[in-house]
Amino acid sequence: MTGRTRSRRRGLIWTVLAVVVVVAGSLVAYYTPLMSVRTTEVSGNRVVPESRILTVADVASGTPLLQVDTAAVARRVAAIESVESARVQRSYPSALTITVVERRPVVRVIDGRNTRILDRLGVAYLTYADGEKVPAQLASLPRLTTAHPGPTDPTTKAAVSVVAGLPVYLSRKLLSVNATSPVDIELTLTGDRRVIWGDSERGDDKARALKNLLTRSGTLYNVSSPDFPAFT
Repeated sequence: MTGRTRSRRRGLIWTVLAVVVVVAGSLVAYYTPLMSVRTTEVSGNRVVPESRILTVADVASGTPLLQVDTAAVARRVAAIESVESARVQRSYPSALTITVVERRPVVRVIDGRNTRILDRLGVAYLTYADGEKVPAQLASLPRLTTAHPGPTDPTTKAAVSVVAGLPVYLSRKLLSVNATSPVDIELTLTGDRRVIWGDSERGDDKARALKNLLTRSGTLYNVSSPDFPAFT
């Protein structure tokens, strides 16, 4: 046997040993509790209790981390009505991290005798039936009036986009929103003042134009073309 042959054989043996070590390590990690879930951390939640998120996540303590289907856990958590999205990550050697983005209430819709709360995507994630007390923070949201409120309706999406993008000083004055099409959005402010907003484009420019107009006495303000605002 030549030196070159012996060298190749030693290289092959070391390669096989390395593969065996990697496979053995993977099996240990997958089937034994050496790297298992001992703690589950939740972040991003303000409204949804951590206890509810952990219950819905349904990950048993002691489960090997590699056996946790993080995508499935994220889907379960994201199904909570007040959660917009969820991400689940393994944190070795023994932790699981769940990060949630909660839905932010933007407008309320009166549907018959029910009150529905819509988020920035137009999703009605909370419903209060007739007789149920709507929390004050939600009852003070601007009321949206539109023909087909919902996340797939272009008019709804445009209207909630406008409201979600308003600066604080305008949000505090906003009472209601009427939208008959994605390009025909009208706001009602305190003091019985109406604002023809138009579409959802150039929101910052429209807000600045309206701020200047509101220093003047009027009842109808038009900022649909923010370069040429008008009032009467």
